[in-house]
Amino acid sequence: MPRSIYLLALLALVAGSLLLGACQKPAQRKLHGISDKMPPPSEAKLPQPAPDLPLTDQYGRPFSLSTQRGKVVIVYFGYTSCPDVCPITLAQLTQVWTGLGPEQARFFQPIFVTVDPERDTEEVIARYLGAFDSAVGGDQGLGFTGLRGMPAELDPVMAAYDVKAEKKPQPGSAVGYTVNHTAYTYVIDTEGNLVEWFPYGASVDDILWDVRYLIQKGAKK
Repeated sequence: MPRSIYLLALLALVAGSLLLGACQKPAQRKLHGISDKMPPPSEAKLPQPAPDLPLTDQYGRPFSLSTQRGKVVIVYFGYTSCPDVCPITLAQLTQVWTGLGPEQARFFQPIFVTVDPERDTEEVIARYLGAFDSAVGGDQGLGFTGLRGMPAELDPVMAAYDVKAEKKPQPGSAVGYTVNHTAYTYVIDTEGNLVEWFPYGASVDDILWDVRYLIQKGAKK
């Protein structure tokens, strides 16, 4: 199956899941991710100022988290050749974005950081994220930010977010290798604080609820 068709099928599948859960909104105002401490090994206390991402975006421009103040940001580390976990997660984030509606969508920014800069050039990242951008209104200025950096730039960022990545050779495979990596989703509030993280498999409804709550909370300040 062509990769573009596969990604579109994932988006449709996650959209169906979101519709099924739309009527099951949580009654209490609390975050649904893990909001008291970072993942192992650091287990640093949350909330905390979000570590910066001094990398380069998919258009070759330098990036800094400070440019995203006023938005709720979700950071995900992955790679474009990932066969399942990464496209599923990005499809879920796409549904979070569309679930916010046009007014709140302007205050949400998901960021994809590649853990495979050897293969994920700026052009490759831009093409990969374009399939998801088309579902969230790329023609309206909405879209994923993709980031990459050389190991000397990327390694400190990954360490700050407790992200691990390890190449796994795949002899005889066209891809050459896969990358085993941490698959957490990190949530940053409108003031630039890392407030929670979700493990892989978290529900779209929970992430959507939290993002909407944090947008509304930021609007009141």
